[in-house]
Amino acid sequence: MTSVIQKLIIPVIMFLCIVLASYAQECNAVPFMKKGAILEYTDYNKKGKKQSITKHETISISGIDNNLSAIIKATVTDEKDKETFDTEYKASCNNRLFSMDMIRFFNFDKLSEHNKNNLSLKIDGDVLEFPAGMKPGDELDDGNISVQVNNEAFTLVTMTFKVFNREIVGEEQITTPAGTFMCQKITFDFESKFGIINIKGTGKEWYYKDVVVVKSESYNKKGTLLGYHELTGIQ
Repeated sequence: MTSVIQKLIIPVIMFLCIVLASYAQECNAVPFMKKGAILEYTDYNKKGKKQSITKHETISISGIDNNLSAIIKATVTDEKDKETFDTEYKASCNNRLFSMDMIRFFNFDKLSEHNKNNLSLKIDGDVLEFPAGMKPGDELDDGNISVQVNNEAFTLVTMTFKVFNREIVGEEQITTPAGTFMCQKITFDFESKFGIINIKGTGKEWYYKDVVVVKSESYNKKGTLLGYHELTGIQ
């Protein structure tokens, strides 16, 4: 059961990075606030073995100037490059205040497994907001999401995730297949629950010029690496 929770946690942390990396520019300067933009992220286990690739493509933009909304399609492929799942979510930017649905932060592979088993999902989550001008030492808001797995009228299991104590702590240079970037670094704590199983841990994230997330790592409460993912392509 614990391994199931870990599979949920790692992508959730990665998905959170994308939101944090998007607040300090004009709305139309954010890469995924442009139609046709694609950000590719590769997920690895703690030993560095590729687990999956997720491409986030902006399929539509509405609004004008600094009041924009985007619909983004996320497509997941496994380690053999076979497509396993896709979904859509919404991102918005209003006068450089960026927000995103927290459904964006859940593990699409796990949601796909439940759908294949003819189960339904009920998802309730916060919309996270981030103002312009963040800097080292600033603290960010908490976030929560809950997913119920239902079989007709019955709830089989409830999964929850909470992230808190988020703070920008400094700058570091990070290199990935997408390039080398001078990044701002953030740290945070998280709590996840799958039925009666609880997991607590910490995360580290790096992002470039408030726009592109470069790398994310997640750790259990003992400080052991659970997995990581990084930016591997920009279009």
